[in-house]
Amino acid sequence: MSEAPDPEVVELATKIFDLARQGRTEALVAYVDAGVPADLTNDRGDSLVMLAAYHGHADAVRALLARG
Repeated sequence: MSEAPDPEVVELATKIFDLARQGRTEALVAYVDAGVPADLTNDRGDSLVMLAAYHGHADAVRALLARG
């Protein structure tokens, strides 16, 4: 039986995915530099770099790729 995800973790992950969608590179890489996996994916399998690229944020894509 799996536990329900912690609402605070879900809220933080949602915020980080929103940063990728919005191209807020500095804030996004601050989270990655603090330990959030650069290859984090959401429940649909979208990664941070996929979302940044889909929304046309080349700087965010480059920054994420530089961090793995």
